Amino acid sequence: MSKVREIWSQLVLTLRQHNLSGVTREARFLLAGVLASSPSHVYLYWDQDLSDEKIEKLDIMVKERLNGVPLQYVLKEWEFFSLHFYMEKGVFIPRFETESWLEEAILTIRSHLENQPVKVCDLCCGSGVIGLTTAYWLTEVQVVAIDRSQLACDLTKKNARKLGLEKRVCIWHSDLFNDISFSDKWQFDFILSNPPYVKEEEWITLSPEIRFHEPKEALVSGSDGLELISRILHESSPYLKSQGYLYIEHDPSQVEAIENISLNTQFKKDHIIFDYQKRPRATVFRRM
Repeated sequence: MSKVREIWSQLVLTLRQHNLSGVTREARFLLAGVLASSPSHVYLYWDQDLSDEKIEKLDIMVKERLNGVPLQYVLKEWEFFSLHFYMEKGVFIPRFETESWLEEAILTIRSHLENQPVKVCDLCCGSGVIGLTTAYWLTEVQVVAIDRSQLACDLTKKNARKLGLEKRVCIWHSDLFNDISFSDKWQFDFILSNPPYVKEEEWITLSPEIRFHEPKEALVSGSDGLELISRILHESSPYLKSQGYLYIEHDPSQVEAIENISLNTQFKKDHIIFDYQKRPRATVFRRM
């Protein structure tokens, strides 16, 4: 058996030889994965021996990573908004940028809880991080998570169980609202959505790590990247209460085009939310 300290040194060297960026960070995450520990606590195991079984598991993880598999898929989990979520191949990996606008959305939803129960829809839910985070931090909220991918719905259910939220979160397999029977019971106060918004021509310019491993249908949305966003703006108004809120994440370059699309819908732009890099990352609409 080898000490964690020795394995750490060799792991950093191996990752560096393969030109990975942030090798010390990656090494921490990979070691934490086999130690079942937080990456920040890896150093507490410094002088402990790593069993042959764990070394074998680490070797498999490192080989996957060196083959370009995203770290989130290698670890099979990832942190979002201080919560840990299961990750699986075939389902979109949540990005840090989403936290910027979700933080504001949660604060706005909380301000409405004083008046009445609030229903929230996580549209295009992926692994469920938006809806489940909202439900976790706001215990009086009811959440419905919707995705057209069965894999995504299954993973959201798994994450709901992990966080103990099965009773307050419903998961529906549907192409937006097309496969759902409308009922006034399910008119929402808030719809939160991080839909696909990459242009078809931009797909080839994305990193191999994304193109070879993440599902294209969860990132690309037509020639202008706005196909699904346009559908959301045109199709979701019956499912949102009057003066309800619609949050849509998008590329910073799409702000004007999205506002123009909204002019022929029942939505009016309220304001734009900027991400932590000061880029316009989400637009908030109100239903008229």
